[in-house]
This record gives sequence, C-alpha cells and structure tokens, in this order.
Amino acid sequence: MSFKLWALDEDAIHEHVFERYMQLEGQCGKLPQDLGILDRNRGLLELAIEPIGLQSSRKKKRVRRRNKAGFVQEGEDVAVDSYHVTVEQSISSLHSSRDNDNSTTGYVVWSTTPFFINWLLYSASAAPFRLGSQVEVVNGSSCEGHTLELPKLINLSSSDRGKNAILELGAGISGILPVILGNFVDVYVSTDQKGILNKLKHNIMENLSQLTRKQCESRTLQLKPPPPPPPPPTPKTLDTITTEPPPKPTLKLEVAALDWEKINLQDEKTHSLHPELSLIGKTSSSVYVIAMDVIYNEYLIDPFLKALQELKHVFQTSYNLKFHAIVGIHLRSQEVTTLFLEKAVIEYKYTLYDIVDQTIQASRFNLYLIS
Repeated sequence: MSFKLWALDEDAIHEHVFERYMQLEGQCGKLPQDLGILDRNRGLLELAIEPIGLQSSRKKKRVRRRNKAGFVQEGEDVAVDSYHVTVEQSISSLHSSRDNDNSTTGYVVWSTTPFFINWLLYSASAAPFRLGSQVEVVNGSSCEGHTLELPKLINLSSSDRGKNAILELGAGISGILPVILGNFVDVYVSTDQKGILNKLKHNIMENLSQLTRKQCESRTLQLKPPPPPPPPPTPKTLDTITTEPPPKPTLKLEVAALDWEKINLQDEKTHSLHPELSLIGKTSSSVYVIAMDVIYNEYLIDPFLKALQELKHVFQTSYNLKFHAIVGIHLRSQEVTTLFLEKAVIEYKYTLYDIVDQTIQASRFNLYLIS
C-alpha cells in the first residue's frame, strides 16, 4: 500500500504535531536519542545504501564492498541497485566559530538523508514517487478524501522520455543524494552556501562511480559532455560492426551557491547569476526541490520558506513546470516543527501535506510535501 497525504491546514497542524511527538515518546526505547549526526567520531565514512534483504544477506556472509555500485534488472515499481559511497566530513568545522560564518552544520553527514534515500528507492509504499501516480489525500483521521496527481520524482524506466529534475537545497558536504538519485533524473542541481561547495564537490567527484545508469556532464565540476554517438551503420559496414551496448543517457549535474537570505529571483540581473535554474527550467517538465534536515532552529524558517516561494514562482511562471518540494525534518524540537508548519501554511500560504507512512512513523524523521 502506498503512502497517503494528510492535508495540513491551520486546524490540523497541532493535531498532527501532537500525534507525531506522542508516537516518538512511545518509541523512546527503540529510537536513537541523539541530534542526528550519522557519526561524530570519524572523518571518513563508508555508507551502504541497499535493499534490506541484501543488507541482511551481506551481514551473514561478512562481505564488504567499497565504492562499487551493484546493478541488476528491476521493474519500474522498486529499485534494487545498491550503492556504496565514501564521504569525507569535517568534525572540527562542526564545532568551529570561524568556518562559513558560524554556519557549520553542513560539514557533517546527518541521518535524515540516508533514511530518505532508502525509503524512496526500496520501500513499496514510496512507489508513487517512482511511478508518478495519484495519491489519496486524507483530512485528519478520516480516510475519505480526494487524490493528488504526483509526477515522478525519480524515473526507474529507461524508456520514459519525460524530463525530470531535482534541485537540492542545503545539500551540505556529503554529496550522497546527487550521486545516487542522479541515476534516475535528467538534471540534478545541488546547492548550499559558498563555503560548503568545495567539500561538496570533492565528495561528489570521489563517488561518481555510483552513477551506474548515467554518463555525467557538468560545467561546475568540469566534466566534459560525452562524445556523440557513432553514425548508424551502412550496408557496407554492417557485417564488420560489433554489437555494443547503447550509450547511457546523460545526467546534467551542477553544484551552485544559493544563499536563502540573499536570493532575489524577481530581479532579472540576480536571476542571471543562477544559470543552473535556467538549465532546469529549459530542459525539464517537472522539478522537485529536496531539502533534508535544513529546518533545525527557528531562524532558518523564514529564509527557507521565502527562497522556496521565489523558486516556485520562477519555475511555474517563467517555465511552466510542475513544482513540488519534499522537506525532511529530524524531529527534535516540537516548537520548531510547529512553527515551521504554521508559517508555511498560514503566513506563506503553501499547500502542505504530511506524508503518512508506517516506515516514516516508526522513525525519528518526518517528510512533508509542498505543492
């Protein structure tokens, strides 16, 4: 059964937050009681993203694989590829008062991101994001509601010619999302503050081998476009040509600075400084903004929602794209979560949904869809 969407209006917000934090309290003995840093002791992390059954099998066999991507055939409803990434993080920068103007949480890997990837790729209930389909919308505890048509977030089918894009906000240094989800989109733009970008680029380049389904082109990473395909065979050369696999489709992967507090896409001069946004607008039919664990204090809420508002306006009015955003929150402060939802719905007038799913509810995370 696929996830459902709980439409959060002003009245439903407090009911939702109360229920969600009561669920957390009931699971306090099972869930980690930490801030969500994946590993605060090591500077070099090796992460495996793979189906649950494969994880169990490999643990029994004591098999370790590093920096190689597994690839097998699957249908369109669920992914079965496995990925192994190596990430350099900076624990010292996390505690620094100098790095990046004291905005340093992006220098380490947070657990929201691998949770989201595992759920999106391998959970049967996340199928609407892989297939593009209608999802039931419920209001409160009622199961009677309308449906929302969702475009594909990721495309598992090589035969589907629809162009889709992801714009990541607050990417941090890990580079995990672009090298894994980049296999399933046509354009991926990863953004954060300027001081984060060098480490982000380094980690992406170190894990490009995980792009098993795509060949990568990037201006900001200085990756040249792939060579053009050879001309079709003529009758004279047909007998001498060896059969080769068709070329992989191209992923356009870019890394860009995007400061939420300074963004002003209403100004054409400012907009021209973001060619990556134009790349998405001119080549795609739909775009998802992904933001994992970027809302962790009250001071980030307004800049984030304002930036999202401007991005939505540009993509919808200038390029006529289908626009959605997925915001992942590590449930720490109940007050911060409530304030974020209230501002999004009441002040910024977003249509906002809680993604209702058993796997998510059994975790310390919550995923919200904005459309």
